Amino acid sequence: MKQSIFLMIPIKISSGKAALLLCCLGFFLFWQSVQAGKISLEDDIADGYLDDYTKIEAAFILSGISDADSLPGYLDWYNQLLITIRGLHLDYNDPVVSARTVFLYLHSAWLKTYAEESTTLIDIVQRKEYNCVSATILYNLICEELGWSSQAFETPTHVYTIFDHLQYRLMVENTSTMGFDILNNLKAYSQYLARYYSQSEVLRIGLDRLYLHENSKGRVISNTELLGLLAYNRAYLARKNNDFRKAYDLVLLAQQFNRDSRSNIRFEIGLYYNWGKQLYEGQDYSAAFGVFADGYYRYPDNRDFRKNTLTSFYRAMEANWQKKDWPESARLIDEIEALNILQNQDRHNIRQMLMNWLHDMNRNEDASTRQPIQKYLERFGD
Repeated sequence: MKQSIFLMIPIKISSGKAALLLCCLGFFLFWQSVQAGKISLEDDIADGYLDDYTKIEAAFILSGISDADSLPGYLDWYNQLLITIRGLHLDYNDPVVSARTVFLYLHSAWLKTYAEESTTLIDIVQRKEYNCVSATILYNLICEELGWSSQAFETPTHVYTIFDHLQYRLMVENTSTMGFDILNNLKAYSQYLARYYSQSEVLRIGLDRLYLHENSKGRVISNTELLGLLAYNRAYLARKNNDFRKAYDLVLLAQQFNRDSRSNIRFEIGLYYNWGKQLYEGQDYSAAFGVFADGYYRYPDNRDFRKNTLTSFYRAMEANWQKKDWPESARLIDEIEALNILQNQDRHNIRQMLMNWLHDMNRNEDASTRQPIQKYLERFGD
């Protein structure tokens, strides 16, 4: 993710406030030094948890901010928003009313226009446009800052806010001003949902059952998993622009946040297939193998992924033999063995390849490689 987006936030400082300017500059330099010591977001989330980054930092980075000079401006916007919200005279003894107040404020001030592709926090900051993912992320993280434990509910097509620890279980639809506590306004909300279905689908499902239909295949996710949906949606937009490599990289990152996304299964499968096919047709067989192997690992019941993984493996091994690239061949053998995909004939084929490598090394008197090949032959012995 190398995209850089710059946000210019003017700061008015009078001539008598030089000390304040120096203080701000000092904080900025301190913040940069802290950031310099951080690991990458990809490394931080590798175990499924954020340790070095806050959720709001991760949200802006996943939104496309990768420049250290840009991120402080967006974080300042968020912190100023928190200050404003805390000044709304919230009644912390009545968190339901207070959560409604925050919800309505966001819709009056920042969530102005629903736009399907406005999936990042940048869209909210710069244009006040949002979709269900960006609005739910902003609302949930603010509520978390205020001490109200929130989660999200992900369906194959949508995402909501869930509060399980207020006075009662409360669900919030963030794309409509009427969406707070939707179960108490289900009739009106069903009418709202109907606009996203064809008339025949509404008749088949039943207007009063649209909400249940929406949620029948969903699951509760944490706010960290929710951030993964942002990366998924950006991957979708990259795929729409035929930028397969960027889409694939974003999907791999998204999976680190949300490893069981219900709303992206069809998209993932299509991306694995089309990107792998494009790499294969471009004769980048090792890369194609990597994509199809990832697809097979995620969806082991998909026969096409199994077939394409093996096909690209053999073509990659052939190309590596032509280039005499033993280290790459060894890497591919390790990876395909780890997939537990090989049948007896495949293991026999690999043994024959290894014998060819061994003969080649003997002919060239390359003793350093003969021993590793012997160990592989033992693994693939008859």
